Amino acid sequence: MSEYKNIVIVGASAAGQQLANYLSPNLPTSHRIILIDALDYAFWPIASLRAAVVPGWEKKVTVPLTQETVFPADSIHKLVVPNKVVELKENSVVLENPFEGSNEIPFCKCILATGAQQPSPMRPAVGSTRQGWEDSLAKTQGEIKQANKIVVIGGGAVGLEIAGEIRAAYPDKTITVVHSSEHVLHPTPDAPNPNGKAHSYSSPPTLPKLSLTLEKLLKEMKIDLITNDKVVIPANQSTPEEWSGAFGLQDGVKTVKLQSGKTLEADYVFVSIGNKPNVSLVESADKGAVISGLVGVDEYLRVISDTPNSPLSRNYYAIGDCSSTPGWKTYMGADYDAKGCAVNIANEAKGKAPKKYVRPTLAAMMIPLGPEKGAGTLTFPVVGTWQVPGAMVKGAKGSKLFVEDLFYGRFKGAKKVAAGI
Repeated sequence: MSEYKNIVIVGASAAGQQLANYLSPNLPTSHRIILIDALDYAFWPIASLRAAVVPGWEKKVTVPLTQETVFPADSIHKLVVPNKVVELKENSVVLENPFEGSNEIPFCKCILATGAQQPSPMRPAVGSTRQGWEDSLAKTQGEIKQANKIVVIGGGAVGLEIAGEIRAAYPDKTITVVHSSEHVLHPTPDAPNPNGKAHSYSSPPTLPKLSLTLEKLLKEMKIDLITNDKVVIPANQSTPEEWSGAFGLQDGVKTVKLQSGKTLEADYVFVSIGNKPNVSLVESADKGAVISGLVGVDEYLRVISDTPNSPLSRNYYAIGDCSSTPGWKTYMGADYDAKGCAVNIANEAKGKAPKKYVRPTLAAMMIPLGPEKGAGTLTFPVVGTWQVPGAMVKGAKGSKLFVEDLFYGRFKGAKKVAAGI
């Protein structure tokens, strides 16, 4: 048995790894961090769309997850990869493969940072190797290069960014974005549920002016936009000329039908859908802890449940995309959660009272349309949300997509990371 009290973190993406970074210098020497992830590499979703279009970028969006890249030399903290947590118990987690001679790790606290799922190219498929995902991105680059008539389903951030990346790389391709609402992004809040039940997670409303600015940029970039309409996704292919419902490169130009009765021609179809929170582990342990599709947390980031005497309600926390913390599910939000959780875990380890967590008001929403164009907003305390100049979006995000400062920069180990290493 270990001489240490374990702090288990499930998930080593942005929220989980940043939590380990904030927590490790503030724990007493009696406690150690066990950081677990199913993959042995980290990936950077913020740049994955460019990596799906521009050759060479596929090497920039992955970094090996190793003890040497994550923790300083001689650290007592441990990285456990690739390994899966298959069961959550009240005071332990069960692993798919043994660690230190056992498939079960006891803990004093466990933090769930399991993130969310999105289809490739936003995130790698479950079980993908680092090389496998880089190869998949390179394959997508080749298919997009081969295509001439591209239909993008969804005018949220992902749909707009992929359209912008393709236009920046290929000025002559036909690109059409189909969006179900009146304006791109999400400028209108969801209507209240008539039954009084909570909606599953959706992003907070975006600034209406931002949508209008992006629509203007799309027009300038000769990207066609169809709003208030939906693509009809067929269950099967009726004729060789009709789209079968398969995404990606088609075997020729296909007819894509819209609900309005309009039709489009496409030899490449890209679907952009929102995040699906990874909550299956929690559902298996206690369905009462999943609220509106997310792991419910209280004002201290501790897991809460409708189930009496839930095994998760005493020693579990949840942060990032999988948790019910309010606000946009972004890197900035995950980082805020990690900082707030680190304070409470360190306080509990030292016998101090936890501190109520309130996400800071400062938030950014930046939508690059390739490396040169884009639009965004900043939300400040008191004064609210303001649109920022396109040049700021280009300088802050569009040109480099935060790869070096936020992605590579979160690796604090003795072995430095860089593109292709």
